[in-house]
Amino acid sequence: MIEYYRGAYGANLLTRWHGSCLVKAFIPGAFSVALYFILWFFDPTPQQEVSHLSHPYAVGVLVSSVSFLIIFRANYGYQRYWEACTTVHHLMSKWMDCAIFIGVFHLQSDHYKDMRPPNFFDYSYLNDQNLTRDRETIPPPLEEEVYNNLCSPTSVVSERSIEMGLSHAEGGAELRRRRYEKSIHSTKNTIRDSSRDTIDRAHDQTRLFGPGRLDGGWGKMYPNDINGNPTATYYDIKKFGKDASRIPPSEPLDKRGFASTKGGRTPSLFLQELTHLASLLCAVALTTLRNDLDDVESPLGVYTPGQKWPEVDPHYLSKDVRRQAYEQGPVMRNIRYLLGIDQTKHSRTIYNAARPMLVIGGVSDNEIAFLQRARGPSAKTQLVWNWISDLIIREHHSGTLGNVGPPIISRVIQFLSDGMLYYNHARKIMFTPFPFPHAQLSAFFVLMMVLAIPLLMVQYANEPWLGAILTFLTVTCLSGLHEVARELENPFRNAPNDVPLCTLLAFYNEALITMFSGHHPDAYWNESDIIKKKMSRDKAMNGVKEEGPEVGALEIPTLSTDSSDSADEGNVAVKKLFDENTDALPQSVDSLEELKRLIEKQEEKIKQLQDRVQKKGLV
Repeated sequence: MIEYYRGAYGANLLTRWHGSCLVKAFIPGAFSVALYFILWFFDPTPQQEVSHLSHPYAVGVLVSSVSFLIIFRANYGYQRYWEACTTVHHLMSKWMDCAIFIGVFHLQSDHYKDMRPPNFFDYSYLNDQNLTRDRETIPPPLEEEVYNNLCSPTSVVSERSIEMGLSHAEGGAELRRRRYEKSIHSTKNTIRDSSRDTIDRAHDQTRLFGPGRLDGGWGKMYPNDINGNPTATYYDIKKFGKDASRIPPSEPLDKRGFASTKGGRTPSLFLQELTHLASLLCAVALTTLRNDLDDVESPLGVYTPGQKWPEVDPHYLSKDVRRQAYEQGPVMRNIRYLLGIDQTKHSRTIYNAARPMLVIGGVSDNEIAFLQRARGPSAKTQLVWNWISDLIIREHHSGTLGNVGPPIISRVIQFLSDGMLYYNHARKIMFTPFPFPHAQLSAFFVLMMVLAIPLLMVQYANEPWLGAILTFLTVTCLSGLHEVARELENPFRNAPNDVPLCTLLAFYNEALITMFSGHHPDAYWNESDIIKKKMSRDKAMNGVKEEGPEVGALEIPTLSTDSSDSADEGNVAVKKLFDENTDALPQSVDSLEELKRLIEKQEEKIKQLQDRVQKKGLV
């Protein structure tokens, strides 16, 4: 695939040679111009006396018919190209859904109960505290006048600008600062930690939001066997002590991302196996789409997380790779390209070998032996599909996927099946060429246009230079459309206008590695902070000062069965306890209602105790 940018009127596109159909169309256009000059200067009949055509309608009908024929083929060539792009993205999406779902189910098994974040279901009382889960807050403006001045429809500023009363220029600078502070991409200008978040969380009592865990919870799963300190996978938790999971790293992030082992541990073995098989399945499928010949090598390589993205445009490959990818020299290669000659089987093999499909974890000799034993492109892909399906079902029966029900697992298998469906759609485009009768007819009439257009221009162009220009443009347009159709009708093979399978596979591999991330970093609440907020809000609602004594539950002393006066003593104790707490009782209406319910409950308990004493004959 050729990447390009939009220049002034597209003039920057005219200088590209490799992958251009315009350059290919120049050859028949130039040949047609040469034929035009031959007819103009060597025709014995004077141009002004005799005309071979009394009206251009005859050649016009021919040109219109051929134009329809070529445009029809170009349209279907583009449809084949776009359908190929769609099917590749669909199959990758379906297989990605399957792998991610299985990875999430795996984290719900009993092996990972120590690292699970708290559930909202277990803290249902928090819904009564009017808390929020907002990551950021936009406080109301301090002054309505400042708010109206800054937040006009033509200006956008951040909430900090409103608070500080900044001008438009200062507000724009603040907005640019925040853009670097909250960017999803890590660059040299990006700030990975926002001190403002820490300030907001410390003073905002309405937000249910703790510092979080930057290790995804793995630090709670893997303690050190020697000193008991926590260890993680991609996050170095040993440097910062017990609060390491809540401190952003100061050094640059590891390029390997979630596949890093800086924390001292490797990811879960099951997740490693799952990502490997999912990556292998996609790599084998794309390899067979690019090259479906059994007697031609289709190598697989090792994908290193964080490595440079493969080039989308083969024109920008390194010199070493281009030297390996093309067997002919640059002159012969350009001549073959200008003539529209397809790559030979040998040259295509060399090109594919220079750009192998990369698999997470590499490929073992045993896997290669099985893949070589499978005959045909569909069989090779189906073999890897069997491997990953077997892993899912086997691990599900052993409990690796937690308590997920069989209907959910069948839905995951359906994702795998949908991916195979889209793979076979792509195989249809790869294996079935554009129909030969139409391709032959288009090629014949394009060549006829090279002869017919000069004849038409000789009859109706009064100046030779004008006739030559019109001849060249007309033939170049028709032959160029024909070459576009030939380039797009096989989108997996015609480099450099092919679908960038290597780059798409790299995107797919990096997405698979996100399974190593664990749980959401903000899913871990600070429990002490929750208790503090709950107590503070309860006291505020009940009208009790924070430094005052707390009102506890009215506990009933245990009645002794050794004395006949135990009931009276119990009643005296209850009265005494009630009198001691009377001064600390809240006076609001809501708390009085709660006190009423509490007294009724205590009276019921007293009655039960008195009944027990009476049954024993002690009263």
